[in-house]
Amino acid sequence: MKKIVIDTLGGDNGALPLLCGSARCMKEHSDVFCVFSGDKEEIDKIMGDNSISRDRYTVLNTKEYITNSQSPMSVFGGCDNSSMVLALEYLRDNECAGMISAGNTGALLIGTICRLGLVKGLKRPALSSALPAVDGSYICLVDCGANVDCTAKDLCEFAKLGTAFVKSMYGIESPRVALLSTGKEKGKGNKATKEAYALLESSGLNFTGNLEGSDVLLGKADVLACDGYAGNIVLKDTEATGKIAAAMSKRILASLAPESAEKVSKELERNFDFNSRGGATFLGTKKTVVKMHGAANSSTAVSCIEQVLKLSESGFDTAVENALS
Repeated sequence: MKKIVIDTLGGDNGALPLLCGSARCMKEHSDVFCVFSGDKEEIDKIMGDNSISRDRYTVLNTKEYITNSQSPMSVFGGCDNSSMVLALEYLRDNECAGMISAGNTGALLIGTICRLGLVKGLKRPALSSALPAVDGSYICLVDCGANVDCTAKDLCEFAKLGTAFVKSMYGIESPRVALLSTGKEKGKGNKATKEAYALLESSGLNFTGNLEGSDVLLGKADVLACDGYAGNIVLKDTEATGKIAAAMSKRILASLAPESAEKVSKELERNFDFNSRGGATFLGTKKTVVKMHGAANSSTAVSCIEQVLKLSESGFDTAVENALS
């Protein structure tokens, strides 16, 4: 059985959608065993309502969780019985495929450092997200919000971590790596970006140079390295652009081709719906941790569990260690 640790508390929509999605995934994957961190009474009821046998899951019983209004530093102490800390420590001490959580992102970031641990030589993990490209492929954005102030060395490590992720998740043997900058030319960008360019040129990665913001979704790279400040803006802007494009397309096509309006709108929404594509993966942690969207729904839980399974089956944890060795 493949154990998946699921922090059921701390998300915007409560535990119900995460548990229902987990139950759906367990029915589709007979070898999945879930370790739920949360309210045992609620978990048992929802699993029972979804016809999931008690021998398919176990519970780390607690009603405590780290809220989004709490300081991320609270994960260091005083929250030892919170759902997130219990989940991280179970993941650390047991053989598991990975963990998913929709809770406080900052607390989860710090928790991976102080409660779980990072691969040797890494001081902090990066947060990655897959963005849809125009040719149907995906680009791994690293970092998308965890580290807002970065050095050139950090950016180079992000590129290595992203390469390991793309190889494991999408099976691309030699992922194209680009650096987010203000221009395509080698001399463009701030001090860190210019220094990172030189490091990436001699890194042995398949480095293709700088990428401007307007080219991010054009399928020109498989990995895009940047600091978390710029990366988070790119991520949120991409999500918003997808929603706007879907709404505009539906409105325009409604008068021109009514039969196509709904189909086109739904296709655009599907491509830009991060909930249905999984979550953001922490890169550099000793074991796989996937951060679900705060507004995670049942589809998010299914896609995140399948994401953890895919990474586990491809040997992602070992690939990350090798990338930084």
